[in-house]
Amino acid sequence: MQKGMEIKKNKHFEHIRAFSVLAVITIHTMYSALLQFGEGALVAEKILYRCVMNMMWWAVPCFLMMTGSLLLDSNRKVPLKKLYRKYILRMLLVLLIFGGAFSWMELFFDSRILELRQILQVAYNVLTGNTWAHMWYIYCLLGLYVLLPMYKIFADYASDEQLKYILAILFLFESIFRLLKLLEINLGFYCHINTIYPFWLLMGAAWNRGMFKYDKKINIALVMVSSGILIFTTVLWEGFGVPLSSLFGYDSVLVVIQSIGLFVLFNSMNIENKLDQVLSEIGEKSFGIYLIHMVIINLAYKLFKFNPFTVSFAMGGMILVIVNLALSYMMVTIMKYLPGIKKII
Repeated sequence: MQKGMEIKKNKHFEHIRAFSVLAVITIHTMYSALLQFGEGALVAEKILYRCVMNMMWWAVPCFLMMTGSLLLDSNRKVPLKKLYRKYILRMLLVLLIFGGAFSWMELFFDSRILELRQILQVAYNVLTGNTWAHMWYIYCLLGLYVLLPMYKIFADYASDEQLKYILAILFLFESIFRLLKLLEINLGFYCHINTIYPFWLLMGAAWNRGMFKYDKKINIALVMVSSGILIFTTVLWEGFGVPLSSLFGYDSVLVVIQSIGLFVLFNSMNIENKLDQVLSEIGEKSFGIYLIHMVIINLAYKLFKFNPFTVSFAMGGMILVIVNLALSYMMVTIMKYLPGIKKII
């Protein structure tokens, strides 16, 4: 999903992109279904959808670790001119074209009217981040890109000990301390980097240095334990109303453990033949699929009023995930022949 880079042909990364974009589609399919039709769903169905969702938070961390591994490679030079012309400009164009189109579609869903005078509202929505929710990732990438020279200094010149220290501090402030919300405690001190996303980017640099390529059995254990706790706490949260929402999201301690374990395991997998070809094809188009997949979800739920909870005990959501992946792949394949568009997706 990392567009605007000179991507190394890393087979493992292509596979991870494919797995991750499928996970993202799953999250958004389940979450949007709960928003649109959750009131009429059975408690068991809502618990199932939440469990599936909360098992998939690793996707964006994996994308960002790959971004960090590629852009923070000490052999890669990213001068400011290239940074702004190649990376930042592309993300701005993505926001302008796709963010604008999605905002306009949402205005249509709300009013069933399309008018030229809505352009000003569309522009304002894009400026204020009030387009479709999945576009947050593009704003996130822009925030990481504009500070990339600083992160490059960390990655290129910090010793292993210094890099571990930076990662430990970010993990402490942006993940561990967030657990205090469960106790309704708000600390008075804070780190001035106040999101988890630089942590994930710098974890890519740590990966390049071999800092967390541990034994396969250890990573399997980490993934199984963290995933098991995520499922258990989701049942408590959704089924019994226990306030545990701080355990879910990209800054969750459980998600950090799960994501790192899966990233290592994915990079150790040897996938060959047809499956390799399929995953590589999806991985190569993952950025475009990420942008387009919400079109399918919103058309299905908001225009055609497809309620996945009416299909065989919540299987409707999984069916829509597979259909969405196939349709998004075909749409992106076609869009890659369009002048201008093909360069940004």
